[in-house]
Amino acid sequence: MGIGASVLIFILVMLVFGSSQIVDLVLKKRREKRGEDIIQDPWQQIHDIPGYRDSRNVAAFYPLKGEPNIMPIVEELALEGRLLLPRCEGEGIMNFYKVNSLRKDLVKGHFGIMEPREGLEKFEGDIPVFLVPGTMFNWDGCRKGHGKGYYDRFLAKFPRAYKAGIATPAQITEEPLPQKETDVRMDTVIACKQRY
Repeated sequence: MGIGASVLIFILVMLVFGSSQIVDLVLKKRREKRGEDIIQDPWQQIHDIPGYRDSRNVAAFYPLKGEPNIMPIVEELALEGRLLLPRCEGEGIMNFYKVNSLRKDLVKGHFGIMEPREGLEKFEGDIPVFLVPGTMFNWDGCRKGHGKGYYDRFLAKFPRAYKAGIATPAQITEEPLPQKETDVRMDTVIACKQRY
């Protein structure tokens, strides 16, 4: 088939189906290829977490490269005075701190992660909602972290808290994930893009 015939077929397809349907189909195929077809509306899903809207404190994370970009949520929580972020403080020890200003209250810490600076008071109260990072999740709520157990040890102190695993499509598998007795299961897993 020559170039002229290809152009003629393309024009006929455009006339029959309309350009918006073709564009929609191309975009859908592109999303499926990147795994983004599993992303719904992560911001709404996070806001719909039981207790999220009413909680005075929400534990979140400052995303690293390759992790889901939840910065709009982190910024919103900081402005509302509800943001708790973790700081690693020794082998296997992690604590959360109230962060009101992302610019003033954060410094580059262990593993290159932005974390609360020295001098902030460690948060000792109840934490009803956690937004949790990881390296891999499945839809059953199983989570793999970086293997140091920081989150699992901390989450174990809050068995009644709602735990939402936040992951990119590349971090979500349909396969079972091997779990240890000390691994803490997520109540839900929310798919989110790496960049917005």
